[in-house]
Amino acid sequence: MRKIVTLTIAAMFLGTAATPFALTAKQTVEKEIIRTLDNGQKVTEQVEAKLVTPGEKVVYTFDIFNDENDVVTDLVLAMPVPKEIRFIEGSADRAGARVRYSVDGGESFLSRDALQIRGDNGVLRAATSDDITHVQWNIAGPIAIGASDKVLFKGRLR
Repeated sequence: MRKIVTLTIAAMFLGTAATPFALTAKQTVEKEIIRTLDNGQKVTEQVEAKLVTPGEKVVYTFDIFNDENDVVTDLVLAMPVPKEIRFIEGSADRAGARVRYSVDGGESFLSRDALQIRGDNGVLRAATSDDITHVQWNIAGPIAIGASDKVLFKGRLR
């Protein structure tokens, strides 16, 4: 059976577009730090984003759990990039998903190389990471009953 689901996460709000079933979803916001171990090795960790200062890396993760009674396919997830965050190129890439981006507040989504925005001079130009307002993932699936999955993107606090 094939089910089509559209989920959008905004801050801590999850909205579904007329879905006849439920997926459990949770968004987390963490900051990425580099810690030096006693032996001098550096490790990258994600910690709770209690305090983030300009320039620090922030990770937005969207965890989903299929608590439906059927396999889920064609899952579409979209997450806004907060205005205070500069999107980090390539950070939303994910195996098994088609990733698209928006520069118009989530009204439309295109591949990264197709994104354009009208500059202050009225001329279209290639969109930069500063222009990205939303990230969208289309996961063909299947996501099995009881299975979990996640998507994420990273940014830097302006």
